[in-house]
Amino acid sequence: MPTSRSGPPVLGEAKARTASAISIWIVLIISVTAWRKGAYFEGAFDTVVVAKAALQGGAFAMALLLRKVSPTAYPVAGGPLLAVLAVLAVSMIGALQAGGTTASGVLVVRIVLLMVTVVLLVSVFPREHVLRQLVIAIGVVGAVLAITGAGTVAAGGRLEGTLLPISPNELVLLCAVPALAAIHRVLSGHATIGAVVAAVAYTLACVATQSRTALLGVAVAIVVLVLSIRTIQRYVVVVMVASVPALFVVAAYTPLLGSLLNREGSTSNLTLNSRTIAWQVVLQTPVESLQKWVGAGMSVKTVNVRGQYWNEQVLDSSWVSALAQTGVIGTAILAVLVTAVLVATMRGGRRNALPVALLVFLLIRAFLETGLVDASVTFIVFISLASTFVPTSVPASGRVLPSDHLAPAGPSIRYGTHQKAS
Repeated sequence: MPTSRSGPPVLGEAKARTASAISIWIVLIISVTAWRKGAYFEGAFDTVVVAKAALQGGAFAMALLLRKVSPTAYPVAGGPLLAVLAVLAVSMIGALQAGGTTASGVLVVRIVLLMVTVVLLVSVFPREHVLRQLVIAIGVVGAVLAITGAGTVAAGGRLEGTLLPISPNELVLLCAVPALAAIHRVLSGHATIGAVVAAVAYTLACVATQSRTALLGVAVAIVVLVLSIRTIQRYVVVVMVASVPALFVVAAYTPLLGSLLNREGSTSNLTLNSRTIAWQVVLQTPVESLQKWVGAGMSVKTVNVRGQYWNEQVLDSSWVSALAQTGVIGTAILAVLVTAVLVATMRGGRRNALPVALLVFLLIRAFLETGLVDASVTFIVFISLASTFVPTSVPASGRVLPSDHLAPAGPSIRYGTHQKAS
């Protein structure tokens, strides 16, 4: 005969599940973070590839176990998941045509496994809990990599990873997400000393990466958060007013602004000019070719360029990468998905201020950085936000899920809410 559980044990179990979820997120993030510089998977298996696959498989197994022992199941939006599967299916058609099925197939499997793991984690907790756990996990990994990589700034360079050799443009994502979450907490009137310290520290880390596109995205996202404030706290007004002369001093009397605008010199392969050379190669794919419409597979990360002193250029744009990997058809599906997720999130109003700000940041960054649909932290954040917005429904138990967990976003995957008996 079922008996009721006392408060403290249930609370302890909830904390244990939360700690487990954060641990799984951390493992998942590490499994998709670069372990080598400038290396892309081309179908060959080595120690690094196997180790990362093992981590991702372990994260999936842990998420599956967590799902089984959790007393409540929350619905997950099915529309975004189906759209991603459609994009991946189109990419595999292109891979078959281009002859790169092995590498592309492995990457597709990784993305699907990543997505399923996220779905399992999303189904265990309410939306606001999922977002908090993900932010904490990203913040932990970002803090460790930023602290261990601080020597690169001391040497006069940009902040980048050394414990894991990730580039500044990748590290800024791991710092921007917790920075925006901390700033949102401060602006929403729930500031603590920890939140203020986190907001300042992670924002400074973002600036230290000197990632111009990402910093623009952070600035716009902060504007979104500011506009979402109903009642501006007195201390927030003081900080905002004081920041104006502070920013002027930084811009006028320090080399920071100049270093951002003229970073790495005009001949660097990482400048916008060199990126557009690679984009032109993709955009000039003949209309009559099948590759124009379905791409050449998810393994396409670089293109060959002519007339330059370098022969190969990375596709530093999620949208140009989508064109190269999935063609016009896959890119169109992705564009519809992104628009639908953004609109659905914005319909939640002020309560969705942080999700909207995160999406704005990701989408601005996506124009000059890859990863929107890939085995990446960007994809983890995007699909997590996309899969948590589902239509209002009444679970099998008859209990209506909290309204702040719900927003329209197409069909949903239902797990059937249940209560476990002791």
